[in-house]
Amino acid sequence: MIAILVAVRQELRPILHRADANHVVRQEHLDFHEGTLGGQSVALLALGIGKECARIAAEMTIRCYRPDLVISSGFGGGLQPDIRRGDIVVGTEILELRKDQGDQITWNTTHKPLRPARIRWDDDLGIHVHYGKILTTDEMVLRASNKARIGRATGALAVDMETSAVAAVCAARKTDFLAVRGITDMVDEDLPNEFNDFFVLGQLRANRVFSSCARDPRVLADLARLGYRAKHSGAKLARFLETAVGQLHLPALATRNL
Repeated sequence: MIAILVAVRQELRPILHRADANHVVRQEHLDFHEGTLGGQSVALLALGIGKECARIAAEMTIRCYRPDLVISSGFGGGLQPDIRRGDIVVGTEILELRKDQGDQITWNTTHKPLRPARIRWDDDLGIHVHYGKILTTDEMVLRASNKARIGRATGALAVDMETSAVAAVCAARKTDFLAVRGITDMVDEDLPNEFNDFFVLGQLRANRVFSSCARDPRVLADLARLGYRAKHSGAKLARFLETAVGQLHLPALATRNL
């Protein structure tokens, strides 16, 4: 069985459209969607934003399902000039940002995922796939200047807020792991400063969004623009995951069911 973990429902929804996963099972406080994707048994979960939510959800997923493979997926920001909106980044190495002091950036390598060479994809189908490092940070990297600086220092292709925590749990539990991110914002794009204030304990707080939009209507336009990009990127990410999952013939998949 393969577990696919994303942060929010907006990332999960397009995957559910391609999966046959209508059976919802509540494990403690988390709702898992059980079924099939790409001909494989899957459990799908929106775990919440940030490393702590990711760590708790990954631990629970492995304890409850003992999956053959955990895929950390969802949206990410581009850190290199050739990473465009709608592109897919498959992680070959997962980094966790330790300290950013402007002129000095330090990070850890948490886990090397399953060999991504197992996934075959035809670029003629309209989705560009890149293979490289993915960096996890404690909060969204909003300024283009910071994205470019971090990208140069680490060599990472994309940034997110959950992957390193999932990777660390999988390494400790000796569970195969894969990281796949769909890009919603590029390295040369600024995001609104308010975005990091919208989340409390890994969950989007609507009252904070409404208050911010009331103070500055431009935030609403920024949210609408990012939402459109997320919908576009999410559809491509779901297509890629469906294809990738169908190609991952892990040894235990032939004998274990959900």
